[in-house]
Amino acid sequence: MNVVSRGIKNAFRSPLRSGAIILMLAISIGLILSMLVARTSVNAKIDEVKATAGTSITITPAGVFGFAGGGDPLTSDQLATIKPTAHITSTSATLNDQLSTTDTNLVSSLDLGSFGARQQRFENGSSNSSQSDRLATRPAPTPRTTVTGTTNPNSVSTNGGDLNITSGSTIDGNSSSLVALVGSDLATKNNLTVGSTFTAYGSTVTVSGIFNTANKFQDSGVIMPLTTVQNLTSQAGAVNSVTATVDSSDNVDSTVAALTTALGSKADITSQAKQAANSVASLESISNLALAGVIGATIAGAVIVLLAMIMIVRERRREIGVIKAIGGTNGKVIGQFVTEAMTLTVIGAIVGLTLGVLVSGPMTTSLVSSSQNSTSTTSRPQGGPAEIFRGGVQSVRTNITQVSSSITPTIFATSIGITLLIAAVGSAVPAWFIARIRPAEVLRAE
Repeated sequence: MNVVSRGIKNAFRSPLRSGAIILMLAISIGLILSMLVARTSVNAKIDEVKATAGTSITITPAGVFGFAGGGDPLTSDQLATIKPTAHITSTSATLNDQLSTTDTNLVSSLDLGSFGARQQRFENGSSNSSQSDRLATRPAPTPRTTVTGTTNPNSVSTNGGDLNITSGSTIDGNSSSLVALVGSDLATKNNLTVGSTFTAYGSTVTVSGIFNTANKFQDSGVIMPLTTVQNLTSQAGAVNSVTATVDSSDNVDSTVAALTTALGSKADITSQAKQAANSVASLESISNLALAGVIGATIAGAVIVLLAMIMIVRERRREIGVIKAIGGTNGKVIGQFVTEAMTLTVIGAIVGLTLGVLVSGPMTTSLVSSSQNSTSTTSRPQGGPAEIFRGGVQSVRTNITQVSSSITPTIFATSIGITLLIAAVGSAVPAWFIARIRPAEVLRAE
């Protein structure tokens, strides 16, 4: 009987002990595979989140807050400075304006209410007159229609995706055509359909499409190409908001710093870097936990094999001495015990890998869910500058929960490699013990 066959046969000399060793190894190896799957899946999601979430930078004129505040619009020269900045992959420019009853034949679909009326309380009357005089002299406030000139109509979407066009087609934001997208509420109020026309700033504008965002304010507005609004309002080259997309959230801070240096005090620059960093941090904690699980399970497996083989070698000292006495070399004896350790490890690996395949998906989901539940929820304020972060925080949190697990050939090969490492480490010390056994001392002791 050769060394390999004798080693395989010896692996089952004690079925109860062998079964216990195989079970413990199976659990360790199954955990290794599960943790490798979890770590690979989470790392892939981290890369995806960094490339898609928290990568927006919003540049607005210094001091501007919605339609309030001071400051001068950004210029085309400043926009030309923003575009070539390192790590910026795309930009979207916007110019907002409001249509009063003298600018358009559209009837606003918004009801001012007490809040809207309060915003217009100083529109008429001298600043030196009393509030009661101003209230008495000014006409009843009327709601206005918001016009958004943009190079990217999808920037008006409230969910971070494409603008929902319910009828007609979108517009080219880079054109100067007298076309517009009309919000569903405004279209219903004015009986507008695709192909209808309305007047704005003394020009006739054609409705290209109707959109719906499920946001009453947005759905009461009009979207036109940026150049069209600039021309109609005599604000050539003016922009009151630029959204720049960065290639990765890792580069947002450096890009903000570069833009701050380039634009100076003429612009306010904000980003989602902090929200993205907080969200990615929870994923990175899962990745680190999974790596710790792989290392811990590998050490546990190696210790199991090591202790089992030390015990077996100690039990078979007389057998080892006899084999050496009749001419067996250290190499052959060590080969027999290494084969025995490999047999137990391989069987444990087969069972463990099967177990890992079954539990890797649920375990990944459980790790992600636990991390998500432990992360505090940040509410997004409504209105005003919240449009800067439109859908940003929610999209980051959604990305965290959408981690899918899959077993790739690389993961499987890594698991097998770790299994062989466990067998090698577990056999190393026993092999050293075997080499030190002297037949004469063993037989004399027996």
